[in-house]
Amino acid sequence: MKPILDFFSSVKLTLGLLLGLSFVAIFGTIWPVEQGTIQRFELYYQSLWFRLLLGFLALNLAACTWRTFRRIFGEKQRLLSLLENTESASQTSDHNLACDDLDKLAERLQEQGYRVTLSGERILARRGLVGRWALPILHLSILAIMVGALAAQLGFVGTMNLYVTHQSDQYFDWDIEADVPLGFTFRLDHFEPQYYPIDLRFATYDKETRKQLQEFTTREGETVELSADLSVQVLRFFPEEQHLVLGLVREGALIGEYHSLSGERTYPNSIDPGFEIKPTAFRDPLLKQLHAEVSILENDEVVRQGIIEVNTPLVHRGVAIYQTAYSRDESGFWTCGFQLSKDPGEPLVWLGSIVLTMAILLVFFLRFYAVGIVPTTNGFRLISLAGFRGDAGKEKLATLVAILKRMDGKEGSKIKYPQ
Repeated sequence: MKPILDFFSSVKLTLGLLLGLSFVAIFGTIWPVEQGTIQRFELYYQSLWFRLLLGFLALNLAACTWRTFRRIFGEKQRLLSLLENTESASQTSDHNLACDDLDKLAERLQEQGYRVTLSGERILARRGLVGRWALPILHLSILAIMVGALAAQLGFVGTMNLYVTHQSDQYFDWDIEADVPLGFTFRLDHFEPQYYPIDLRFATYDKETRKQLQEFTTREGETVELSADLSVQVLRFFPEEQHLVLGLVREGALIGEYHSLSGERTYPNSIDPGFEIKPTAFRDPLLKQLHAEVSILENDEVVRQGIIEVNTPLVHRGVAIYQTAYSRDESGFWTCGFQLSKDPGEPLVWLGSIVLTMAILLVFFLRFYAVGIVPTTNGFRLISLAGFRGDAGKEKLATLVAILKRMDGKEGSKIKYPQ
């Protein structure tokens, strides 16, 4: 069993797998794929051999994580055994402590944030124990992301096209090229493309002679003075229908809406301003958003209503519904295309990503430190066990020694241990 564990937890295996995956990624990025054949993504990243590499990497990571957990769980006993076997009575060190009160040393270590364990005349002190778990938690988060990505294979991606007011309980699965039951009914209640404020011109006409009286250049959202006591607010302009909606304002009060269509078309308005208003020109609109109002039905009853916009899908029973296309037929009816996807592994991927970020922060900002105190012929000696690496580590260890060498506990507590 141990040789197998040693093989799968080998750093050489890790490097070999990462190197192999890197080569695949290079070819999957730059290698040309002929038009009309299988997609590059499926050829490389969905292939069996690529998934086998990922599977071996997951086993390698799992084996390393298992060994790390075992090492951390047994670390306390291992460090205590190391202190018990330390022959320190005959050794000299710059970290000798001229103090014969073991309890006082333990108290000072606790004041500096260390968790103290007494073993006879020896002390094991550890600090930043949470940081010690950062690496295995990081490994587990990566494994969670990989499992979540694998679980995505249990989901689906399909499409659906609907006219406004139409509904469907099936979607088209492109993998099997067939319609598949959705599990609920999806209905498109309303759709309209939304634009940035449109620049336009409109004119007023005499109702009898059809002679143009005035012409105005404005944009949506602005107010135009038509006469001394009458003005209009440009509420909306629908470029597909060339339909202008104005709010009539008389003496500062809104008296109603006036609808106007271009050309010879008329609209049955209930308000008569005394002349006719027609849109005459407009600048090509810039699309801002796609706005679809939809309903979810189960057993012929509406159980949910919502709005689908770009980057704002509707999610029902784990199925995310995105709008991907729209068009208008010759009769003026809107039709919309939707993409439906279900990814059972998505919550696990998100959770793994969040935990991965937190674990990386712990690795860099919460370091694990461990020291031991063993008896000598003249008192006690401090031994560095973990965490004090490099010049910065030596400086922190020297600061800790200075704190422990102070005989007055209160005075020693005033010196703060560097973070």
